[in-house]
Amino acid sequence: MWSNIGHKIKTLAKVICWIGIVLSVLVGIMAIATNGTLQSYGYTYNTGSNILTGILVIVLGVLGSWLGSLTMYGFGELVERAMNIDDKLSAKKPE
Repeated sequence: MWSNIGHKIKTLAKVICWIGIVLSVLVGIMAIATNGTLQSYGYTYNTGSNILTGILVIVLGVLGSWLGSLTMYGFGELVERAMNIDDKLSAKKPE
């Protein structure tokens, strides 16, 4: 469970990134599809306000997912490299 933890952190970062991207796109499409409507005196007006909201959700959601996972992936890379350095130093230790 605790072996090769750096690789596991990096894999988790990729999975979280893709889940965030997919959810952001789906929520953005749902916001665009519902399209803001305003009802007044028996008439229905399409305001289109949800189109901008949907586009912002898609763009900012994808960007946020990518940046968040980038940080986590970088941490996994640091852990992996630190373990490699530790292994090399342990192998060179004189008896």
